Amino acid sequence: MWEKDGAAKEALRHYFQKQLTSTPQFRHSPSRVTIQMYYYADPNFGDLSQFKLEPLEKLVTALYPNKHVDMRLIRCHYPYMNAEILAKYLTVNAGYKSWPQLHRSFMRGVPMVKAPLPHDMPFAVQWNSLLPQVNNGQLTSAIQGVKYEVSGRLGRRKGAGRSAIFRKSLGTFQFTSHKSLVDVGRHTFSNKNGSITVKVWIASALFGVNALAKKANANKKAIETAASKL
Repeated sequence: MWEKDGAAKEALRHYFQKQLTSTPQFRHSPSRVTIQMYYYADPNFGDLSQFKLEPLEKLVTALYPNKHVDMRLIRCHYPYMNAEILAKYLTVNAGYKSWPQLHRSFMRGVPMVKAPLPHDMPFAVQWNSLLPQVNNGQLTSAIQGVKYEVSGRLGRRKGAGRSAIFRKSLGTFQFTSHKSLVDVGRHTFSNKNGSITVKVWIASALFGVNALAKKANANKKAIETAASKL
């Protein structure tokens, strides 16, 4: 099984060699294997009209002849939609700009929203019960905060000095109270001065929470009223 997963990872790595990707995740059951991966197809790296996924899906499916293969290849239209992809994106662009320059030119352009979630959110409305609603359209999410940390010898010239840490954050994380709402990614690469690690945190805000809470309270009151009349 691990050999098949390894072969699938190698196929994905080769096929997406001109794109930035997250680490593929594999989930197995007796009759099914689910493979999920995010990718960012930058139009600057080639003609996307020629980028077809069908040959890859056939190749990976053939690796698991006795299972149904559910491939979930999710395209991110912007690098800041996935933390691991953003870490790699920053890595690529750091070869052309210093980290402060990169922060000014790119990170300031990330669209941020202020979370409408109040501090006194009703206790009965738990994040665990809200998260499934994101998938059925009752709630929508948007970026409310991005934070990243770069550590290593950050100088661009050969023989740069001692290791340093560069930290920057945008937006806010203060409303996020569930770990599933913070996407975390990292990427380590080497240059002429040694290895550098980029860590990224992306916080998402849920919209529609207040409306959902009011609806839940209204339903609860209706049930209590009906019960009192019995």
